[in-house]
Amino acid sequence: MINLSYRFDQNSSSLELSGMPDVSKGDSENTIGIISSWTLKIIGSPSLEGEKEHLECLMQVILQYSRSYVSGIRKTFSSNKNIVTITPIGFNHKLLLNSTKKNVKPLEIILDDAELSDVTRCLDLLRFDPRFNIVWDINYDTPFTKQYILSNSNKSRVNFNLFYSLILFLSSSALLIMIPINNNFEVRDHNKTPQVLSDKSKQ
Repeated sequence: MINLSYRFDQNSSSLELSGMPDVSKGDSENTIGIISSWTLKIIGSPSLEGEKEHLECLMQVILQYSRSYVSGIRKTFSSNKNIVTITPIGFNHKLLLNSTKKNVKPLEIILDDAELSDVTRCLDLLRFDPRFNIVWDINYDTPFTKQYILSNSNKSRVNFNLFYSLILFLSSSALLIMIPINNNFEVRDHNKTPQVLSDKSKQ
């Protein structure tokens, strides 16, 4: 039986899939119609792997989130059964993966813009690669309406402004705390030499 393996590489990410032709669909010997395994590697993060269902959830969430992000919309996206969830967090993006196995803790990965772009690119390359004859169970790229973009981008902008206002407030407070305070007070008498009183008692 033919076992095939193809890999998609980007700067920080690598997606590798193994599988075989689906004879019932008349696949050629170089075409993967049945996926047996897949592995997504992101530099500095644990490797991700699973079944075809998990890969479809990852594709659905990442591709939708990336489309929204480049349109100025920052919002959370989740797959069916919440297997995969991605949420904006500051300048980064939190990817949360829940295992379908019992007693397995969720895996959390923080992606920056470059890493998100690389993962998105790997998944896009897979989706349109002619060497794969697979019908992906994901939503098609329906265009966002102008009203949808304006409505959601305004909400994102408000939340982002609140976040940076908080950061600015905390930074200003920290600077004020670091300013030294002069605890010496000068008492003047027109006929005498000025004296300095301190809150520290003299020995």
